[in-house]
Amino acid sequence: MNAKEILRRQPPPVLYHYTTQDGLLGIVNSKEIWASHTQYLNDSLEFRYAIELVDQELSSMKLEYSYGDKAMLLSQMAEGLRGLKGIEGVNVCVCSFSADGDVLSQWRAYGHAASGFSVGFSGTFLRTVSDQLSFWLVPVLYSEDEQRALVRNLLEDVLAENLQRLTKPTDGSDEAGSPPWGNLVAYMNRYAPILKHKSFSEEHEWRIISRPLFCSTERFGYRAGASMLIPYFRIPLWTEQMPFRIDEIIVGPTPHLQQSLRSVRSLLVRNGLEDAIVRNSEVPYRNW
Repeated sequence: MNAKEILRRQPPPVLYHYTTQDGLLGIVNSKEIWASHTQYLNDSLEFRYAIELVDQELSSMKLEYSYGDKAMLLSQMAEGLRGLKGIEGVNVCVCSFSADGDVLSQWRAYGHAASGFSVGFSGTFLRTVSDQLSFWLVPVLYSEDEQRALVRNLLEDVLAENLQRLTKPTDGSDEAGSPPWGNLVAYMNRYAPILKHKSFSEEHEWRIISRPLFCSTERFGYRAGASMLIPYFRIPLWTEQMPFRIDEIIVGPTPHLQQSLRSVRSLLVRNGLEDAIVRNSEVPYRNW
């Protein structure tokens, strides 16, 4: 699997963002959506999972190249991977979507007090939004075979880059400040959020992944969490070429279905979004 190909994979026609009442109001009123820092996501083990996969594949490659320049470079890459324990200092943010807008596990996670919504956006629109920011809209990989193929391709790319740097003539000016493991850490920021354990596969997740951000970057800020402040980035849901739009809203399981449908339609009309489809969830779930 080509590591760069995954970044340009075509999204489905509609991608859904599960959220609460406050989340829906925030999206519609601000024409923005929030991307949270990768180290503050609900699943704190995500990045560790990706590091373990890369570590295992590095160990396998070291058996194949047990001596010479490649062996030395792989050892340096393994050293760089160990340094990723300090990755919390790198501000990479992600915003999650699903190819399925009506999933029981998502309603359980985001349908707080029977008041959840699944907000559908055009996949083409989200690609345009992410491209404008030099971010990536990518599918999450759950298959271990696909994950290992991606990681192997990524490591081979880094190894080739490092080998070229090692063997090419130098004037002594260039890469003195480059780490000996090359671009491995930079690539991990980009690709680690793509890899999730197969137990999450029913989410059918796609993500907008940011480039590394400075704390002083415009739209980067902090919000209150349950037990700590959470860094996040406000993604504008409009471009000069494409105005803000919502394609569909699915009203999650609720004891007040008809009232909720009516109020959502009214909200959309008020904000010039009356073309969006509004429908109720078909999941037979009750939490009231």
